[in-house]
Amino acid sequence: MTVDIHHHMVPPLLVNALAEHDVHTMGGEPVPAWQPQVSLDIMDRSNIARAVLSVPIPLHFLEPGPAATMANEINRFAEECTRRWPDRFTYFASLPLPDIDAAVAEAISALDQHGAAGVAMLSNHAGLYQGDPRLDPLYRELNTRQAVAFVHPAVFTAGAYPTQPSDGSPIPTIQPSQLEFGFDATRAVANLLFNQIDRRFPGIRFVFTHSATCIPSVLHKLLNRKPIVEAYTAYVRDHGGPPPVQDLLTRLRAAEDEARQRIRWFYFDTALSTAAPVLDALTAIVPTTHILLGTDFPFGQEIGLRYTLDGIHTYRHFTDSDRTQVLATNARALLGR
Repeated sequence: MTVDIHHHMVPPLLVNALAEHDVHTMGGEPVPAWQPQVSLDIMDRSNIARAVLSVPIPLHFLEPGPAATMANEINRFAEECTRRWPDRFTYFASLPLPDIDAAVAEAISALDQHGAAGVAMLSNHAGLYQGDPRLDPLYRELNTRQAVAFVHPAVFTAGAYPTQPSDGSPIPTIQPSQLEFGFDATRAVANLLFNQIDRRFPGIRFVFTHSATCIPSVLHKLLNRKPIVEAYTAYVRDHGGPPPVQDLLTRLRAAEDEARQRIRWFYFDTALSTAAPVLDALTAIVPTTHILLGTDFPFGQEIGLRYTLDGIHTYRHFTDSDRTQVLATNARALLGR
Protein backbone atom coordinates (compact mmCIF):
# COMPACT_ATOMS: atom_id res chain seq x y z
CA MET A 1 0.00 0.00 0.00
CA THR A 2 1.97 3.00 -1.31
CA VAL A 3 1.60 6.12 0.84
CA ASP A 4 2.30 9.65 -0.40
CA ILE A 5 3.10 11.78 2.65
CA HIS A 6 3.64 15.02 0.70
CA HIS A 7 0.40 15.51 -1.20
CA HIS A 8 -1.30 18.88 -1.21
CA MET A 9 -4.88 20.00 -1.13
CA VAL A 10 -5.96 23.48 -2.21
CA PRO A 11 -9.52 23.91 -0.95
CA PRO A 12 -11.63 26.32 -3.03
CA LEU A 13 -12.35 28.41 0.06
CA LEU A 14 -8.61 29.10 0.38
CA VAL A 15 -8.14 29.81 -3.34
CA ASN A 16 -10.99 32.31 -3.24
CA ALA A 17 -9.59 34.06 -0.17
CA LEU A 18 -6.14 34.30 -1.76
CA ALA A 19 -7.61 35.75 -4.94
CA GLU A 20 -9.44 38.37 -2.90
CA HIS A 21 -6.02 39.44 -1.60
CA ASP A 22 -4.48 39.36 -5.11
CA VAL A 23 -2.43 36.22 -4.43
CA HIS A 24 -2.36 33.86 -7.40
CA THR A 25 1.07 32.22 -7.14
CA MET A 26 3.05 30.39 -4.47
CA GLY A 27 6.81 29.92 -4.73
CA GLY A 28 6.60 31.30 -8.25
CA GLU A 29 4.08 28.69 -9.40
CA PRO A 30 0.39 29.39 -10.05
CA VAL A 31 -1.92 28.18 -7.30
CA PRO A 32 -3.39 25.07 -8.96
CA ALA A 33 -7.05 24.29 -9.40
CA TRP A 34 -7.77 21.25 -7.27
CA GLN A 35 -10.56 18.99 -6.13
CA PRO A 36 -10.27 15.66 -4.26
CA GLN A 37 -11.10 13.74 -7.42
CA VAL A 38 -8.03 15.20 -9.13
CA SER A 39 -5.86 13.52 -6.50
CA LEU A 40 -7.84 10.28 -6.56
CA ASP A 41 -7.42 10.03 -10.33
CA ILE A 42 -3.65 10.51 -10.27
CA MET A 43 -3.33 8.16 -7.31
CA ASP A 44 -5.20 5.45 -9.23
CA ARG A 45 -3.03 5.94 -12.32
CA SER A 46 0.15 5.75 -10.21
CA ASN A 47 -0.77 2.93 -7.80
CA ILE A 48 -0.72 5.24 -4.77
CA ALA A 49 -3.13 3.81 -2.25
CA ARG A 50 -3.20 6.63 0.30
CA ALA A 51 -2.22 10.30 0.46
CA VAL A 52 -1.68 12.62 3.41
CA LEU A 53 -3.26 15.96 2.50
CA SER A 54 -1.64 19.22 3.58
CA VAL A 55 -1.73 22.90 2.68
CA PRO A 56 1.66 24.53 1.95
CA ILE A 57 0.31 28.08 1.84
CA PRO A 58 1.01 30.55 4.67
CA LEU A 59 -2.11 32.07 6.17
CA HIS A 60 -0.77 35.41 7.35
CA PHE A 61 -2.29 37.15 4.34
CA LEU A 62 -5.20 37.34 6.79
CA GLU A 63 -5.38 39.08 10.14
CA PRO A 64 -4.91 36.74 13.15
CA GLY A 65 -8.60 36.16 13.86
CA PRO A 66 -9.61 35.39 10.26
CA ALA A 67 -6.43 33.31 9.82
CA ALA A 68 -7.46 31.11 12.75
CA THR A 69 -10.92 30.73 11.22
CA MET A 70 -9.38 29.85 7.85
CA ALA A 71 -7.12 27.18 9.41
CA ASN A 72 -10.14 25.64 11.12
CA GLU A 73 -12.20 25.66 7.91
CA ILE A 74 -9.32 24.09 5.96
CA ASN A 75 -9.06 21.36 8.56
CA ARG A 76 -12.78 20.67 8.50
CA PHE A 77 -12.55 20.38 4.71
CA ALA A 78 -9.69 17.90 5.10
CA GLU A 79 -11.58 15.99 7.76
CA GLU A 80 -14.52 15.67 5.40
CA CYS A 81 -12.21 14.28 2.70
CA THR A 82 -10.94 11.64 5.11
CA ARG A 83 -14.47 10.82 6.21
CA ARG A 84 -15.67 10.46 2.61
CA TRP A 85 -12.62 8.48 1.42
CA PRO A 86 -11.26 6.90 4.62
CA ASP A 87 -9.04 4.40 2.78
CA ARG A 88 -7.50 7.02 0.49
CA PHE A 89 -6.90 10.19 2.52
CA THR A 90 -5.72 11.39 5.87
CA TYR A 91 -4.43 14.89 6.64
CA PHE A 92 -1.94 17.11 8.41
CA ALA A 93 -3.73 19.98 10.12
CA SER A 94 -3.04 23.55 9.06
CA LEU A 95 -2.09 25.95 11.84
CA PRO A 96 -2.61 29.75 11.88
CA LEU A 97 1.02 30.60 12.64
CA PRO A 98 2.67 32.92 13.57
CA ASP A 99 -0.19 33.31 16.09
CA ILE A 100 1.14 30.88 18.71
CA ASP A 101 -1.91 30.73 20.97
CA ALA A 102 -4.28 30.13 18.06
CA ALA A 103 -1.92 27.52 16.59
CA VAL A 104 -1.78 25.64 19.90
CA ALA A 105 -5.57 25.62 20.16
CA GLU A 106 -6.01 24.41 16.57
CA ALA A 107 -3.36 21.70 16.96
CA ILE A 108 -4.98 20.33 20.11
CA SER A 109 -8.41 20.35 18.48
CA ALA A 110 -7.27 18.73 15.23
CA LEU A 111 -5.17 16.04 16.89
CA ASP A 112 -7.44 15.20 19.81
CA GLN A 113 -10.90 15.62 18.32
CA HIS A 114 -10.77 15.65 14.52
CA GLY A 115 -8.51 12.80 13.48
CA ALA A 116 -5.53 14.69 12.07
CA ALA A 117 -2.48 12.51 11.42
CA GLY A 118 -0.20 15.36 12.47
CA VAL A 119 0.27 19.06 11.83
CA ALA A 120 1.62 20.93 8.83
CA MET A 121 3.88 23.92 9.28
CA LEU A 122 6.32 25.92 7.17
CA SER A 123 10.05 26.45 7.52
CA ASN A 124 9.17 30.00 8.55
CA HIS A 125 5.91 31.81 9.20
CA ALA A 126 6.28 35.55 8.57
CA GLY A 127 9.92 35.22 9.66
CA LEU A 128 9.21 32.99 12.68
CA TYR A 129 11.45 29.98 12.05
CA GLN A 130 11.09 26.44 13.28
CA GLY A 131 13.17 26.14 16.45
CA ASP A 132 12.36 29.64 17.66
CA PRO A 133 11.79 29.60 21.45
CA ARG A 134 8.46 31.35 20.91
CA LEU A 135 7.20 28.08 19.45
CA ASP A 136 7.89 26.16 22.67
CA PRO A 137 4.22 26.13 23.80
CA LEU A 138 3.27 24.47 20.51
CA TYR A 139 6.21 22.07 20.68
CA ARG A 140 5.18 21.05 24.20
CA GLU A 141 1.74 20.01 23.01
CA LEU A 142 3.14 18.18 19.98
CA ASN A 143 5.74 16.46 22.13
CA THR A 144 3.12 15.26 24.63
CA ARG A 145 1.19 13.69 21.76
CA GLN A 146 4.28 12.33 19.96
CA ALA A 147 2.86 14.14 16.96
CA VAL A 148 4.12 14.21 13.40
CA ALA A 149 5.13 17.72 12.33
CA PHE A 150 5.33 17.99 8.54
CA VAL A 151 7.45 21.04 7.66
CA HIS A 152 7.08 22.39 4.15
CA PRO A 153 9.61 24.88 2.78
CA ALA A 154 8.73 28.53 2.33
CA VAL A 155 10.48 31.70 1.24
CA PHE A 156 11.75 34.37 3.59
CA THR A 157 10.04 37.71 3.13
CA ALA A 158 10.12 38.73 6.82
CA GLY A 159 6.64 39.86 7.84
CA ALA A 160 5.51 40.66 4.31
CA TYR A 161 3.30 38.23 2.43
CA PRO A 162 4.77 36.89 -0.84
CA THR A 163 2.20 38.09 -3.37
CA GLN A 164 4.39 38.27 -6.47
CA PRO A 165 5.94 35.31 -8.34
CA SER A 166 9.52 36.37 -7.56
CA ASP A 167 9.00 37.39 -3.92
CA GLY A 168 11.62 35.77 -1.71
CA SER A 169 14.16 35.29 -4.49
CA PRO A 170 17.06 37.77 -4.79
CA ILE A 171 17.30 36.83 -8.47
CA PRO A 172 13.91 37.60 -10.01
CA THR A 173 14.43 35.25 -12.96
CA ILE A 174 14.85 32.22 -10.67
CA GLN A 175 11.61 30.94 -9.18
CA PRO A 176 11.67 31.02 -5.37
CA SER A 177 10.68 27.35 -5.17
CA GLN A 178 13.67 26.34 -7.27
CA LEU A 179 16.38 27.36 -4.80
CA GLU A 180 14.99 29.42 -1.95
CA PHE A 181 12.73 26.66 -0.65
CA GLY A 182 15.74 24.41 -0.11
CA PHE A 183 17.77 27.16 1.52
CA ASP A 184 14.94 28.07 3.87
CA ALA A 185 14.27 24.49 4.91
CA THR A 186 17.96 24.14 5.71
CA ARG A 187 17.77 27.22 7.94
CA ALA A 188 14.83 25.69 9.76
CA VAL A 189 16.65 22.40 10.39
CA ALA A 190 19.71 24.30 11.61
CA ASN A 191 17.62 26.37 14.00
CA LEU A 192 15.91 23.27 15.39
CA LEU A 193 19.29 21.71 16.11
CA PHE A 194 20.93 24.87 17.45
CA ASN A 195 18.02 25.36 19.86
CA GLN A 196 18.15 21.73 21.03
CA ILE A 197 14.58 20.93 19.96
CA ASP A 198 15.50 17.30 19.32
CA ARG A 199 16.68 16.98 22.91
CA ARG A 200 14.04 19.13 24.56
CA PHE A 201 11.06 17.71 22.62
CA PRO A 202 12.18 14.27 21.46
CA GLY A 203 8.63 13.00 21.00
CA ILE A 204 7.95 15.23 17.97
CA ARG A 205 8.60 13.48 14.67
CA PHE A 206 9.64 16.17 12.21
CA VAL A 207 9.30 15.43 8.51
CA PHE A 208 11.15 17.66 6.06
CA THR A 209 10.88 17.48 2.31
CA HIS A 210 12.70 17.15 -1.01
CA SER A 211 15.34 14.62 0.11
CA ALA A 212 16.83 17.05 2.64
CA THR A 213 17.68 19.65 -0.04
CA CYS A 214 20.94 21.37 1.02
CA ILE A 215 21.41 19.60 4.34
CA PRO A 216 23.81 16.83 3.26
CA SER A 217 26.29 19.39 1.93
CA VAL A 218 26.21 21.60 5.05
CA LEU A 219 25.74 18.97 7.75
CA HIS A 220 29.31 19.46 8.94
CA LYS A 221 28.32 23.05 9.77
CA LEU A 222 25.18 22.16 11.73
CA LEU A 223 27.12 21.76 14.93
CA ASN A 224 27.36 23.44 18.27
CA ARG A 225 30.45 25.65 18.08
CA LYS A 226 29.99 27.11 21.56
CA PRO A 227 31.98 24.44 23.51
CA ILE A 228 34.84 24.71 21.03
CA VAL A 229 34.96 28.49 21.33
CA GLU A 230 34.74 28.31 25.12
CA ALA A 231 37.55 25.76 25.30
CA TYR A 232 39.70 27.88 22.98
CA THR A 233 39.05 31.04 25.02
CA ALA A 234 39.81 29.27 28.32
CA TYR A 235 43.07 27.84 26.99
CA VAL A 236 44.24 31.24 25.72
CA ARG A 237 43.36 32.79 29.08
CA ASP A 238 45.24 30.13 31.04
CA HIS A 239 48.22 29.60 28.74
CA GLY A 240 48.65 32.88 26.93
CA GLY A 241 48.29 31.34 23.50
CA PRO A 242 46.05 29.08 21.39
CA PRO A 243 45.68 25.36 22.17
CA PRO A 244 47.38 22.70 20.04
CA VAL A 245 45.75 22.34 16.65
CA GLN A 246 45.26 18.60 17.21
CA ASP A 247 43.13 19.31 20.27
CA LEU A 248 40.92 21.64 18.26
CA LEU A 249 40.63 19.09 15.45
CA THR A 250 39.56 16.43 17.94
CA ARG A 251 36.84 18.69 19.31
CA LEU A 252 35.71 19.68 15.82
CA ARG A 253 35.43 16.08 14.63
CA ALA A 254 33.52 15.11 17.76
CA ALA A 255 31.08 17.96 17.11
CA GLU A 256 30.65 16.83 13.49
CA ASP A 257 29.97 13.27 14.63
CA GLU A 258 27.34 14.59 17.03
CA ALA A 259 25.66 16.55 14.21
CA ARG A 260 25.60 13.42 12.04
CA GLN A 261 23.91 11.47 14.82
CA ARG A 262 21.35 14.17 15.57
CA ILE A 263 20.26 14.61 11.96
CA ARG A 264 19.10 10.99 12.00
CA TRP A 265 16.22 12.08 14.25
CA PHE A 266 14.52 13.76 11.28
CA TYR A 267 12.45 12.17 8.54
CA PHE A 268 12.69 13.31 4.93
CA ASP A 269 10.42 12.78 1.96
CA THR A 270 11.53 12.35 -1.65
CA ALA A 271 9.34 14.89 -3.47
CA LEU A 272 10.85 15.86 -6.85
CA SER A 273 14.27 14.78 -5.55
CA THR A 274 15.09 11.21 -6.55
CA ALA A 275 18.01 11.61 -8.95
CA ALA A 276 20.71 9.10 -8.02
CA PRO A 277 23.22 11.69 -6.66
CA VAL A 278 20.47 13.18 -4.49
CA LEU A 279 19.48 9.82 -3.02
CA ASP A 280 23.18 9.00 -2.55
CA ALA A 281 23.49 12.11 -0.39
CA LEU A 282 20.26 11.46 1.51
CA THR A 283 21.02 7.82 2.33
CA ALA A 284 24.44 8.90 3.56
CA ILE A 285 22.91 10.98 6.37
CA VAL A 286 19.72 9.13 7.44
CA PRO A 287 18.66 5.49 7.59
CA THR A 288 16.28 4.17 4.96
CA THR A 289 13.66 3.86 7.71
CA HIS A 290 13.49 7.67 7.84
CA ILE A 291 12.89 8.18 4.11
CA LEU A 292 9.29 8.58 2.91
CA LEU A 293 7.59 8.84 -0.44
CA GLY A 294 6.42 12.37 -1.19
CA THR A 295 5.30 13.70 -4.58
CA ASP A 296 4.34 17.38 -4.07
CA PHE A 297 1.24 16.86 -6.17
CA PRO A 298 -0.53 18.95 -7.49
CA PHE A 299 2.12 21.69 -7.29
CA GLY A 300 4.67 19.29 -8.78
CA GLN A 301 2.09 18.17 -11.35
CA GLU A 302 1.93 14.68 -12.80
CA ILE A 303 5.40 14.91 -14.32
CA GLY A 304 6.87 15.58 -10.88
CA LEU A 305 5.00 12.65 -9.39
CA ARG A 306 6.19 10.32 -12.15
CA TYR A 307 9.75 11.61 -11.86
CA THR A 308 9.75 10.95 -8.12
CA LEU A 309 8.40 7.43 -8.41
CA ASP A 310 10.70 6.52 -11.30
CA GLY A 311 13.72 7.64 -9.29
CA ILE A 312 12.78 5.42 -6.35
CA HIS A 313 12.11 2.42 -8.54
CA THR A 314 15.40 2.73 -10.45
CA TYR A 315 17.78 3.79 -7.67
CA ARG A 316 20.45 1.11 -7.84
CA HIS A 317 21.32 1.14 -4.13
CA PHE A 318 17.77 0.43 -2.96
CA THR A 319 16.95 -3.21 -2.32
CA ASP A 320 13.38 -4.42 -2.77
CA SER A 321 13.01 -4.16 1.00
CA ASP A 322 14.28 -0.55 0.92
CA ARG A 323 11.72 0.37 -1.75
CA THR A 324 8.91 -1.17 0.26
CA GLN A 325 9.99 0.84 3.29
CA VAL A 326 10.21 4.12 1.38
CA LEU A 327 6.99 3.62 -0.57
CA ALA A 328 4.82 2.32 2.23
CA THR A 329 6.14 0.77 5.44
CA ASN A 330 7.85 3.84 6.89
CA ALA A 331 4.81 6.08 6.44
CA ARG A 332 2.45 3.50 7.89
CA ALA A 333 4.69 3.15 10.95
CA LEU A 334 4.99 6.92 11.34
CA LEU A 335 1.29 7.65 10.96
CA GLY A 336 -0.03 4.65 12.80
CA ARG A 337 1.84 5.29 16.02
